[in-house]
Amino acid sequence: MEKLCDILRETGANELKCSLNLGVARFELEGKSVMLYKSGRVDIRRIRNTDEARIFLEKIFLMVRDAF
Repeated sequence: MEKLCDILRETGANELKCSLNLGVARFELEGKSVMLYKSGRVDIRRIRNTDEARIFLEKIFLMVRDAF
């Protein structure tokens, strides 16, 4: 989780908040609120449809792939 937060800081993730104790990282990406959990769960708020969700998941994966 610490490595994930470091990578997100390096990418300049907007409004980044990380909690190592809770195992969650929250940030903004293109007007969407993204939460990444230590368990692997991903929540993206303000998504309109599944196609948009797939696009955002790919963007998030490319940002954080070295963290895991």
